[in-house]
Amino acid sequence: MEFEYKAIDTQGSRHEGVIDANDRGDALVKLNEIGLTPITLKEIRRAASINFFKNKVNPSDLEFFTNELSLLLESGIKVDKAIDIIKKSNANSALTALLNQISTSLKQGVSLSDAFGKHEKIFGSLYVQLIKIGEASGNLSEVLKKLAKDLKFQMELRNQVSTALTYPSVILFVCISAVYFVLTFIVPKMSGIFTDLDSAPWYTQAIVKASAFFSKHQLYFLLVILTLIISLTYFLKKVKVREWFYVHLSRFPGIGKVIITSERIRFSQSVAMMLDAGLQLDICLELTLGTLKHPDFRRDTKLAVKHLKSGKQLCDVLSKTRIFPSFFLSIIKVGEETNRLDIVFADIAARSRSDLENLIRKLTSMLEPLMLLFMGGFVGGIVIVMLMSMVSINDVPI
Repeated sequence: MEFEYKAIDTQGSRHEGVIDANDRGDALVKLNEIGLTPITLKEIRRAASINFFKNKVNPSDLEFFTNELSLLLESGIKVDKAIDIIKKSNANSALTALLNQISTSLKQGVSLSDAFGKHEKIFGSLYVQLIKIGEASGNLSEVLKKLAKDLKFQMELRNQVSTALTYPSVILFVCISAVYFVLTFIVPKMSGIFTDLDSAPWYTQAIVKASAFFSKHQLYFLLVILTLIISLTYFLKKVKVREWFYVHLSRFPGIGKVIITSERIRFSQSVAMMLDAGLQLDICLELTLGTLKHPDFRRDTKLAVKHLKSGKQLCDVLSKTRIFPSFFLSIIKVGEETNRLDIVFADIAARSRSDLENLIRKLTSMLEPLMLLFMGGFVGGIVIVMLMSMVSINDVPI
Protein backbone atom coordinates (compact mmCIF):
# COMPACT_ATOMS: atom_id res chain seq x y z
CA MET A 1 0.00 0.00 0.00
CA GLU A 2 1.07 3.61 -0.61
CA PHE A 3 0.41 6.47 1.80
CA GLU A 4 0.76 10.17 1.09
CA TYR A 5 2.02 12.11 4.09
CA LYS A 6 2.75 15.59 5.36
CA ALA A 7 5.08 15.65 8.35
CA ILE A 8 7.58 17.69 10.36
CA ASP A 9 11.04 16.68 11.54
CA THR A 10 12.72 17.34 14.91
CA GLN A 11 13.76 20.83 13.76
CA GLY A 12 10.23 21.79 12.71
CA SER A 13 10.84 21.61 8.94
CA ARG A 14 7.89 20.42 6.87
CA HIS A 15 8.15 17.34 4.63
CA GLU A 16 5.72 15.65 2.28
CA GLY A 17 5.91 12.56 0.13
CA VAL A 18 4.74 9.01 -0.48
CA ILE A 19 5.72 5.95 1.58
CA ASP A 20 5.17 2.23 0.96
CA ALA A 21 3.78 0.28 3.93
CA ASN A 22 1.68 -2.78 4.76
CA ASP A 23 -0.96 -0.68 6.55
CA ARG A 24 -1.48 2.67 8.26
CA GLY A 25 0.25 1.54 11.47
CA ASP A 26 3.29 0.33 9.53
CA ALA A 27 3.44 3.69 7.73
CA LEU A 28 3.48 5.56 11.07
CA VAL A 29 6.30 3.34 12.35
CA LYS A 30 8.37 3.93 9.20
CA LEU A 31 7.89 7.70 9.42
CA ASN A 32 8.95 7.69 13.08
CA GLU A 33 12.06 5.67 12.18
CA ILE A 34 13.25 8.42 9.81
CA GLY A 35 12.53 11.14 12.39
CA LEU A 36 9.27 12.46 10.97
CA THR A 37 6.08 13.24 12.91
CA PRO A 38 3.07 12.97 10.54
CA ILE A 39 0.54 15.79 10.33
CA THR A 40 -1.64 14.05 7.74
CA LEU A 41 -1.46 10.49 6.43
CA LYS A 42 -3.85 9.11 3.83
CA GLU A 43 -3.89 6.03 1.65
CA ILE A 44 -3.49 6.47 -2.12
CA ARG A 45 -6.25 4.46 -3.77
CA ARG A 46 -5.67 3.27 -7.33
CA ALA A 47 -8.52 3.24 -9.82
CA ALA A 48 -9.43 -0.29 -10.88
CA SER A 49 -10.78 0.71 -14.28
CA ILE A 50 -8.67 1.01 -17.42
CA ASN A 51 -7.72 4.60 -18.18
CA PHE A 52 -6.32 5.18 -21.65
CA PHE A 53 -5.33 8.74 -20.77
CA LYS A 54 -3.56 7.95 -17.52
CA ASN A 55 -1.00 10.54 -16.52
CA LYS A 56 2.45 8.97 -16.46
CA VAL A 57 6.11 9.88 -16.48
CA ASN A 58 7.14 10.34 -20.11
CA PRO A 59 10.64 10.69 -21.66
CA SER A 60 10.44 14.51 -21.70
CA ASP A 61 9.74 14.51 -17.93
CA LEU A 62 12.72 12.22 -17.34
CA GLU A 63 14.96 14.42 -19.50
CA PHE A 64 13.82 17.53 -17.60
CA PHE A 65 14.37 15.89 -14.21
CA THR A 66 17.77 14.43 -15.15
CA ASN A 67 19.05 17.69 -16.61
CA GLU A 68 17.81 19.79 -13.65
CA LEU A 69 19.27 17.34 -11.12
CA SER A 70 22.62 17.50 -12.91
CA LEU A 71 22.65 21.31 -12.81
CA LEU A 72 21.69 21.45 -9.13
CA LEU A 73 24.34 18.89 -8.11
CA GLU A 74 26.92 20.78 -10.17
CA SER A 75 25.99 23.90 -8.16
CA GLY A 76 26.88 22.09 -4.93
CA ILE A 77 23.35 21.30 -3.71
CA LYS A 78 22.88 17.93 -1.97
CA VAL A 79 20.92 15.31 -3.87
CA ASP A 80 17.95 15.09 -1.46
CA LYS A 81 17.58 18.88 -1.39
CA ALA A 82 17.92 19.02 -5.20
CA ILE A 83 15.10 16.47 -5.62
CA ASP A 84 12.87 18.50 -3.29
CA ILE A 85 13.54 21.65 -5.34
CA ILE A 86 12.67 19.90 -8.62
CA LYS A 87 9.58 18.39 -7.02
CA LYS A 88 8.24 21.83 -6.09
CA SER A 89 8.96 23.35 -9.52
CA ASN A 90 7.45 20.44 -11.46
CA ALA A 91 3.87 20.52 -12.81
CA ASN A 92 3.47 16.81 -13.73
CA SER A 93 1.64 14.96 -10.95
CA ALA A 94 3.08 11.57 -12.00
CA LEU A 95 6.67 12.87 -11.82
CA THR A 96 5.91 14.56 -8.49
CA ALA A 97 4.63 11.26 -7.06
CA LEU A 98 7.78 9.50 -8.33
CA LEU A 99 10.05 12.14 -6.78
CA ASN A 100 8.12 11.86 -3.51
CA GLN A 101 8.87 8.14 -3.36
CA ILE A 102 12.57 8.67 -4.21
CA SER A 103 12.81 11.43 -1.60
CA THR A 104 11.23 9.17 1.04
CA SER A 105 13.66 6.36 0.19
CA LEU A 106 16.62 8.74 0.58
CA LYS A 107 15.32 9.89 3.98
CA GLN A 108 15.20 6.22 5.02
CA GLY A 109 18.93 5.94 4.31
CA VAL A 110 18.66 4.16 0.96
CA SER A 111 21.37 5.00 -1.58
CA LEU A 112 20.42 7.04 -4.65
CA SER A 113 21.00 4.16 -7.07
CA ASP A 114 18.85 1.82 -4.95
CA ALA A 115 16.13 4.49 -4.70
CA PHE A 116 16.13 4.76 -8.51
CA GLY A 117 16.36 0.98 -8.79
CA LYS A 118 12.95 0.63 -7.12
CA HIS A 119 11.53 2.28 -10.25
CA GLU A 120 13.62 0.49 -12.87
CA LYS A 121 10.58 0.10 -15.15
CA ILE A 122 10.49 3.89 -15.48
CA PHE A 123 14.21 4.67 -15.61
CA GLY A 124 15.55 1.49 -17.20
CA SER A 125 18.47 -0.71 -16.14
CA LEU A 126 20.98 1.41 -18.08
CA TYR A 127 19.97 4.58 -16.21
CA VAL A 128 20.13 2.87 -12.81
CA GLN A 129 23.51 1.27 -13.55
CA LEU A 130 25.07 4.58 -14.62
CA ILE A 131 23.67 6.30 -11.49
CA LYS A 132 25.41 3.62 -9.42
CA ILE A 133 28.69 4.30 -11.27
CA GLY A 134 28.34 8.07 -10.82
CA GLU A 135 27.57 7.61 -7.15
CA ALA A 136 30.62 5.38 -6.60
CA SER A 137 33.00 7.62 -8.56
CA GLY A 138 31.74 10.89 -7.07
CA ASN A 139 31.04 12.19 -10.57
CA LEU A 140 27.25 11.97 -10.42
CA SER A 141 26.51 15.37 -11.98
CA GLU A 142 28.58 14.52 -15.09
CA VAL A 143 26.88 11.12 -15.44
CA LEU A 144 23.46 12.75 -15.13
CA LYS A 145 24.42 15.32 -17.76
CA LYS A 146 25.29 12.49 -20.19
CA LEU A 147 22.06 10.68 -19.34
CA ALA A 148 20.05 13.85 -20.00
CA LYS A 149 21.83 14.25 -23.33
CA ASP A 150 21.06 10.62 -24.23
CA LEU A 151 17.38 11.01 -23.27
CA LYS A 152 17.14 14.11 -25.46
CA PHE A 153 18.86 12.19 -28.26
CA GLN A 154 16.32 9.34 -27.97
CA MET A 155 13.41 11.83 -27.95
CA GLU A 156 14.69 13.52 -31.11
CA LEU A 157 15.10 10.11 -32.75
CA ARG A 158 11.51 9.22 -31.90
CA ASN A 159 10.32 12.61 -33.18
CA GLN A 160 12.14 12.06 -36.48
CA VAL A 161 10.32 8.80 -37.09
CA SER A 162 6.99 10.33 -36.00
CA THR A 163 7.49 13.29 -38.35
CA ALA A 164 8.09 10.92 -41.25
CA LEU A 165 4.75 9.23 -40.59
CA THR A 166 2.75 12.44 -40.01
CA TYR A 167 2.35 13.58 -43.63
CA PRO A 168 1.16 10.21 -45.03
CA SER A 169 -1.24 9.89 -42.09
CA VAL A 170 -2.73 13.33 -42.78
CA ILE A 171 -3.11 12.54 -46.50
CA LEU A 172 -4.77 9.21 -45.68
CA PHE A 173 -7.16 10.92 -43.25
CA VAL A 174 -8.07 13.56 -45.88
CA CYS A 175 -8.63 10.81 -48.44
CA ILE A 176 -10.95 8.84 -46.13
CA SER A 177 -12.82 12.05 -45.21
CA ALA A 178 -13.24 12.95 -48.91
CA VAL A 179 -14.58 9.47 -49.75
CA TYR A 180 -16.97 9.67 -46.78
CA PHE A 181 -18.23 13.09 -47.93
CA VAL A 182 -18.70 11.96 -51.53
CA LEU A 183 -20.51 8.72 -50.62
CA THR A 184 -22.80 10.21 -47.97
CA PHE A 185 -23.59 13.66 -49.42
CA ILE A 186 -22.69 14.03 -53.11
CA VAL A 187 -23.73 10.64 -54.55
CA PRO A 188 -27.15 10.48 -52.78
CA LYS A 189 -28.05 13.94 -54.16
CA MET A 190 -26.90 13.09 -57.67
CA SER A 191 -28.57 9.66 -57.69
CA GLY A 192 -31.97 11.38 -57.70
CA ILE A 193 -31.54 12.33 -61.38
CA PHE A 194 -31.70 8.64 -62.36
CA THR A 195 -35.39 7.79 -62.67
CA ASP A 196 -34.68 4.23 -63.71
CA LEU A 197 -31.48 2.95 -62.07
CA ASP A 198 -31.77 -0.48 -63.74
CA SER A 199 -31.27 1.08 -67.17
CA ALA A 200 -28.21 3.07 -66.02
CA PRO A 201 -24.68 1.83 -66.80
CA TRP A 202 -23.21 -0.84 -64.52
CA TYR A 203 -20.67 1.57 -63.00
CA THR A 204 -23.47 3.98 -62.09
CA GLN A 205 -25.46 1.22 -60.42
CA ALA A 206 -22.34 0.10 -58.51
CA ILE A 207 -21.50 3.55 -57.11
CA VAL A 208 -25.12 4.36 -56.19
CA LYS A 209 -25.63 0.99 -54.45
CA ALA A 210 -22.30 1.37 -52.62
CA SER A 211 -23.33 4.85 -51.48
CA ALA A 212 -26.73 3.59 -50.28
CA PHE A 213 -25.15 0.70 -48.38
CA PHE A 214 -22.55 2.96 -46.77
CA SER A 215 -25.11 5.63 -45.85
CA LYS A 216 -27.39 3.03 -44.26
CA HIS A 217 -24.62 1.41 -42.22
CA GLN A 218 -22.30 4.37 -41.66
CA LEU A 219 -22.83 4.27 -37.89
CA TYR A 220 -21.58 0.68 -37.80
CA PHE A 221 -18.54 1.64 -39.91
CA LEU A 222 -17.70 4.47 -37.50
CA LEU A 223 -18.10 2.17 -34.49
CA VAL A 224 -15.82 -0.44 -36.07
CA ILE A 225 -13.16 2.20 -36.84
CA LEU A 226 -13.42 3.63 -33.30
CA THR A 227 -13.17 0.14 -31.80
CA LEU A 228 -10.09 -0.63 -33.91
CA ILE A 229 -8.39 2.61 -32.82
CA ILE A 230 -9.09 1.99 -29.12
CA SER A 231 -8.05 -1.68 -29.38
CA LEU A 232 -4.84 -0.75 -31.20
CA THR A 233 -4.04 1.92 -28.60
CA TYR A 234 -4.57 -0.58 -25.78
CA PHE A 235 -2.75 -3.56 -27.29
CA LEU A 236 0.25 -1.49 -28.43
CA LYS A 237 1.00 -1.01 -24.74
CA LYS A 238 1.66 -4.76 -24.58
CA VAL A 239 5.31 -5.64 -25.16
CA LYS A 240 4.58 -8.75 -27.25
CA VAL A 241 2.22 -6.82 -29.55
CA ARG A 242 4.81 -4.07 -30.11
CA GLU A 243 7.45 -6.69 -30.83
CA TRP A 244 5.14 -8.37 -33.35
CA PHE A 245 4.72 -5.04 -35.17
CA TYR A 246 8.48 -4.42 -35.12
CA VAL A 247 9.21 -7.83 -36.64
CA HIS A 248 6.65 -7.50 -39.43
CA LEU A 249 7.24 -3.82 -40.22
CA SER A 250 10.97 -4.44 -40.52
CA ARG A 251 10.25 -6.70 -43.51
CA PHE A 252 8.80 -3.85 -45.57
CA PRO A 253 11.19 -2.06 -47.96
CA GLY A 254 12.16 1.39 -46.67
CA ILE A 255 10.45 1.00 -43.30
CA GLY A 256 12.71 -1.94 -42.44
CA LYS A 257 15.79 0.19 -43.13
CA VAL A 258 14.43 2.95 -40.86
CA ILE A 259 13.93 0.43 -38.03
CA ILE A 260 17.41 -1.11 -38.42
CA THR A 261 19.09 2.33 -38.54
CA SER A 262 17.14 3.45 -35.46
CA GLU A 263 18.26 0.32 -33.58
CA ARG A 264 21.87 0.95 -34.64
CA ILE A 265 21.66 4.48 -33.24
CA ARG A 266 20.23 3.24 -29.91
CA PHE A 267 22.88 0.52 -29.67
CA SER A 268 25.84 2.77 -30.56
CA GLN A 269 24.77 5.72 -28.42
CA SER A 270 24.19 3.52 -25.35
CA VAL A 271 27.50 1.65 -25.71
CA ALA A 272 29.44 4.90 -26.27
CA MET A 273 27.96 6.46 -23.15
CA MET A 274 28.62 3.40 -20.97
CA LEU A 275 32.18 2.90 -22.21
CA ASP A 276 32.85 6.57 -21.51
CA ALA A 277 31.52 6.02 -17.97
CA GLY A 278 34.05 3.20 -17.44
CA LEU A 279 31.89 0.07 -17.76
CA GLN A 280 33.34 -3.16 -19.13
CA LEU A 281 32.42 -4.05 -22.70
CA ASP A 282 30.41 -7.21 -21.90
CA ILE A 283 28.37 -5.31 -19.28
CA CYS A 284 27.77 -2.54 -21.84
CA LEU A 285 26.30 -5.02 -24.30
CA GLU A 286 24.13 -6.65 -21.62
CA LEU A 287 22.68 -3.28 -20.58
CA THR A 288 22.20 -2.27 -24.23
CA LEU A 289 19.66 -5.10 -24.54
CA GLY A 290 17.16 -2.96 -22.63
CA THR A 291 17.41 -0.12 -25.17
CA LEU A 292 16.67 -2.23 -28.27
CA LYS A 293 13.07 -2.56 -29.47
CA HIS A 294 13.39 -5.31 -32.07
CA PRO A 295 13.28 -8.82 -30.48
CA ASP A 296 15.57 -10.33 -33.16
CA PHE A 297 18.24 -7.70 -32.46
CA ARG A 298 17.97 -8.33 -28.72
CA ARG A 299 18.43 -12.05 -29.31
CA ASP A 300 21.44 -11.39 -31.58
CA THR A 301 22.99 -9.05 -29.00
CA LYS A 302 22.48 -11.60 -26.22
CA LEU A 303 24.30 -14.17 -28.36
CA ALA A 304 27.05 -11.61 -29.05
CA VAL A 305 27.55 -11.14 -25.29
CA LYS A 306 27.95 -14.89 -24.88
CA HIS A 307 30.56 -15.07 -27.66
CA LEU A 308 32.37 -11.99 -26.34
CA LYS A 309 32.74 -13.61 -22.91
CA SER A 310 34.21 -16.70 -24.58
CA GLY A 311 37.12 -14.57 -25.83
CA LYS A 312 36.07 -13.55 -29.34
CA GLN A 313 36.63 -10.03 -30.70
CA LEU A 314 33.80 -7.51 -30.70
CA CYS A 315 33.80 -6.94 -34.46
CA ASP A 316 33.51 -10.71 -35.01
CA VAL A 317 30.55 -11.17 -32.67
CA LEU A 318 28.76 -8.09 -34.04
CA SER A 319 29.18 -9.40 -37.60
CA LYS A 320 26.66 -12.12 -36.69
CA THR A 321 23.98 -9.47 -36.15
CA ARG A 322 22.07 -7.40 -38.72
CA ILE A 323 22.63 -4.13 -36.86
CA PHE A 324 26.02 -3.17 -38.32
CA PRO A 325 27.00 -3.34 -42.03
CA SER A 326 30.58 -4.21 -43.05
CA PHE A 327 31.68 -0.55 -43.22
CA PHE A 328 30.84 0.07 -39.56
CA LEU A 329 32.33 -3.29 -38.54
CA SER A 330 35.67 -2.25 -40.01
CA ILE A 331 35.54 0.99 -37.97
CA ILE A 332 34.71 -1.00 -34.83
CA LYS A 333 37.69 -3.27 -35.49
CA VAL A 334 40.00 -0.24 -35.68
CA GLY A 335 38.49 1.16 -32.48
CA GLU A 336 38.98 -2.16 -30.73
CA GLU A 337 42.65 -2.31 -31.74
CA THR A 338 43.31 1.30 -30.67
CA ASN A 339 41.19 1.04 -27.49
CA ARG A 340 38.98 3.95 -28.58
CA LEU A 341 35.65 2.15 -28.86
CA ASP A 342 33.75 4.91 -27.01
CA ILE A 343 34.72 7.45 -29.68
CA VAL A 344 34.05 4.95 -32.48
CA PHE A 345 30.53 4.12 -31.27
CA ALA A 346 29.75 7.83 -30.76
CA ASP A 347 30.85 8.44 -34.35
CA ILE A 348 28.73 5.52 -35.60
CA ALA A 349 25.69 6.95 -33.77
CA ALA A 350 26.27 10.37 -35.39
CA ARG A 351 26.76 8.86 -38.87
CA SER A 352 23.70 6.63 -38.50
CA ARG A 353 21.61 9.57 -37.39
CA SER A 354 22.64 11.46 -40.53
CA ASP A 355 21.76 8.36 -42.59
CA LEU A 356 18.37 8.16 -40.88
CA GLU A 357 17.61 11.82 -41.63
CA ASN A 358 18.46 11.30 -45.32
CA LEU A 359 16.44 8.08 -45.44
CA ILE A 360 13.38 9.72 -43.86
CA ARG A 361 13.70 12.66 -46.26
CA LYS A 362 13.77 10.30 -49.25
CA LEU A 363 10.84 8.23 -47.99
CA THR A 364 8.79 11.36 -47.32
CA SER A 365 9.53 12.76 -50.79
CA MET A 366 8.45 9.43 -52.31
CA LEU A 367 5.34 9.06 -50.15
CA GLU A 368 4.02 12.55 -50.94
CA PRO A 369 3.29 11.96 -54.66
CA LEU A 370 2.20 8.35 -54.02
CA MET A 371 -0.36 9.41 -51.41
CA LEU A 372 -1.56 12.28 -53.61
CA LEU A 373 -1.95 9.90 -56.56
CA PHE A 374 -3.83 7.46 -54.33
CA MET A 375 -6.16 10.17 -53.05
CA GLY A 376 -6.63 11.71 -56.49
CA GLY A 377 -7.22 8.33 -58.11
CA PHE A 378 -9.68 7.13 -55.48
CA VAL A 379 -11.71 10.32 -55.05
CA GLY A 380 -11.26 11.41 -58.66
CA GLY A 381 -12.41 7.99 -59.83
CA ILE A 382 -15.71 8.39 -57.98
CA VAL A 383 -16.21 11.88 -59.42
CA ILE A 384 -15.44 10.68 -62.97
CA VAL A 385 -17.91 7.80 -62.59
CA MET A 386 -20.62 10.25 -61.51
CA LEU A 387 -19.86 12.59 -64.44
CA MET A 388 -19.96 9.67 -66.88
CA SER A 389 -23.28 8.64 -65.33
CA MET A 390 -24.70 12.13 -65.88
CA VAL A 391 -23.52 12.13 -69.49
CA SER A 392 -25.06 8.69 -70.05
CA ILE A 393 -28.54 10.16 -69.36
CA ASN A 394 -28.38 12.05 -72.67
CA ASP A 395 -27.32 8.98 -74.64
CA VAL A 396 -29.98 8.20 -77.25
CA PRO A 397 -29.77 4.85 -79.04
CA ILE A 398 -29.58 5.14 -82.88
